[in-house]
Amino acid sequence: MSSINSGAGRFISNEEANQFKGAYENRKKQQLIPEQDTVRSEFFGSTNLQQILDQPGCIGIRIYHAKRREKVNGTEHLVPRVVLVGVDKNGKEILQLTVPTETGMKDMPAGKEGQLADGPICPPECNG
Repeated sequence: MSSINSGAGRFISNEEANQFKGAYENRKKQQLIPEQDTVRSEFFGSTNLQQILDQPGCIGIRIYHAKRREKVNGTEHLVPRVVLVGVDKNGKEILQLTVPTETGMKDMPAGKEGQLADGPICPPECNG
């Protein structure tokens, strides 16, 4: 049986989440990467996430780990990023966003591709 379903994943305690995040941050310290240059997270707004989830047949979001050269605090680094894409019940990625037509009867292509990236990263966008 496939593990691709709308209930995939599990909610974890704050303690376990802190252990996960702490292990990542400790590894970056071991690599002598300054704390201000250690990307800890990336934010995506609910509007964009909902656009992915609202696609016909979408049951969840696949998150790809990625890296790209970017300037962080004025210095170029290989920055960890993520790319999000909707997935259907067969595990197939939904790569084209659609929007309802004026009649609301059918969907038509919105003219943009459906993989989400480039959310604000922390640091510097860390408000707590």
